[in-house]
Amino acid sequence: IDTREKVGVWDFPPEVCANPTIRKLDTGDYSLEGFETLLCIERKKGVSELAQNLVDARFKRELARMESYKYSFLILEFDIEDILKYPVGSSVPRIKWHKLKVNSKLIMSLIAYVQVHYNVKIIFAGSRSNAILIATNIMKKVYERHTPREILEC
Repeated sequence: IDTREKVGVWDFPPEVCANPTIRKLDTGDYSLEGFETLLCIERKKGVSELAQNLVDARFKRELARMESYKYSFLILEFDIEDILKYPVGSSVPRIKWHKLKVNSKLIMSLIAYVQVHYNVKIIFAGSRSNAILIATNIMKKVYERHTPREILEC
């Protein structure tokens, strides 16, 4: 878990990860110990966070770094419908909606661009608990694929 991941850190089931390591990751919010250059998972809690990040130069640099990972994921703790109705239901106060430069159409366009240009897989998890479940399964599959069979059978 990246040290900058502060609010709503994913709590993995103890049978999967009893003692998660918290340390600075160069890219992303979550990875596996020993697989930090192979697996990168970036998490977004809400549409407002995603909208802000998609037009941010720092996030674009992170996406460029994610491009070099064999397994790079952007896991969203919300549904595509939340984007389509944005800013309704978002953390943006209604009084500021008319000033927004990012709308649902732009967000959808940027999501497609990210997937094609940076080869990042984007998953709409629908909720925090689903996001944890998805991330757990991704981590298990990456671990199994890149761990010698004789170690897995011990």
